[in-house]
Amino acid sequence: MIDIHLINQCTVEPEVDCLVIPAFEDALNEAAESPLLEKEDKSALSILSEKGNIDGKSNFYFPTPMSSYQNVMVIGLGKKADVTPAKYREAVGKAASTFQKMKKTHLLLEAAHTEGVLNVENFVEAIVLGQYSYDEFKNIPDDKKPITISEICVHVADSVDLTISQAQINLAQTKCESANWARDLANKPGNALTPSILAEEALSMAKEFDCEAYALGEKEMTELKMNSLLAVSQGSAEEAKMIVIKHTHPQATKTIALVGKGLTFDAGGISLKPSKGMEQMKFDMCGAAAALGAMRNVCIMKPAINIICVVPSSENLCSSTAVKPGDIVKAMNGKTIEIYNTDAEGRLILADAMAYTVDKYKPDMMVDLATLTGACITALGHHYAGLMTENDDMAKALTEAGDTVHERLWRLPLNDEMRELLKGNDADLCNIGPPYAGTITAGAFLSNFVGDTKWAHLDIAGTGWGMKGASYLNEKLGSGFGVRLLTRWILNEAE
Repeated sequence: MIDIHLINQCTVEPEVDCLVIPAFEDALNEAAESPLLEKEDKSALSILSEKGNIDGKSNFYFPTPMSSYQNVMVIGLGKKADVTPAKYREAVGKAASTFQKMKKTHLLLEAAHTEGVLNVENFVEAIVLGQYSYDEFKNIPDDKKPITISEICVHVADSVDLTISQAQINLAQTKCESANWARDLANKPGNALTPSILAEEALSMAKEFDCEAYALGEKEMTELKMNSLLAVSQGSAEEAKMIVIKHTHPQATKTIALVGKGLTFDAGGISLKPSKGMEQMKFDMCGAAAALGAMRNVCIMKPAINIICVVPSSENLCSSTAVKPGDIVKAMNGKTIEIYNTDAEGRLILADAMAYTVDKYKPDMMVDLATLTGACITALGHHYAGLMTENDDMAKALTEAGDTVHERLWRLPLNDEMRELLKGNDADLCNIGPPYAGTITAGAFLSNFVGDTKWAHLDIAGTGWGMKGASYLNEKLGSGFGVRLLTRWILNEAE
């Protein structure tokens, strides 16, 4: 955790090793007049601005060895009227890389002339997410380990002091710490995160924050007739798990369910994936990681709403016991499924998980997240996640929550015409449709397992890892996409 605290006096603590000043392209004078700048540095900043070195459009870092803060980072935000939270996070994310390279650990943020809490929150988010690294399995000498920021002092003027609270800053940090916790789960290799280990991690988290939780094993799932989920798992020696975490609030008037796909490794089963890039299939549980990360925030924040988090988890491997193309299974809700392709397995484990959630907990709304289809990457790249729902209110609320935190959604169609494409020859359903509209037909398949519940499906295949368009996220690692989006949406619904 970073120690982040507010100050409203023009003082520089001894540990500070970099002063951070936001600057606007069309208001550079505001940055140059920062009350925290010492006289000589004000002159230097003005001269650099006149010469065009500091333009307010890009970041500029320069040492000030004679000052108490030792260095200055000017954050270029562009034109004042055009600044958005996303642009601010993007600029700060780039600065985070510089802070790490220059080994800065104690920042002093001058927030007096910016727009108060909005920018401070986004600054904190970009720093917490931007300095994340994953080196659990690397032998790195202590003197070579990444330098991280341990303290941020936020200077606000007396006139705007009331717009910023320590609680809001702490909330911003908590949301991102949960996203980083989810990224840790996502980045673990398959041998270090089996379904059983994922269940242990989830139950440990729930216990830490005093939430009720349990995990079903294959014996209990067999009794519940979850044959769709178990079919995926039968090719692996690892036992499948169904993880459930509950947050209940005495003043709650509605219940939301989160369901996350938890394939801890996906080789494709008998319909084996190509070997190139198969190592990335450790990321096929990013939906589960996101749902659990959002649930971690819920367990900490305890909003006035009931939340159920359900994670079906298994491996999908190729062996003599693996399910075969053409096999037919009956899901928990009684629908039969003809398995045309064993690599379309995520929808099979989600089917039973969603049917179980609807039957047992009867939520008012349900959202599932899954790295479900390569077709979603073809359609939306690594910038947007696919959104499918027949409920316009949910679509609007989720999209707006995503825009707020820059975890963007793009709505795709869902209707009976698409569901017709999933009818089986010898069963009620088949698990893949024609060789087009793959993302849409996958969502249409899932719609058979939600009953009358208001439901939305998020396909995060292109954003769960390898996400682009965010300087504060390493494209080679899990992104935590969905944690902040769902947290924002849940808090909005609780209000």
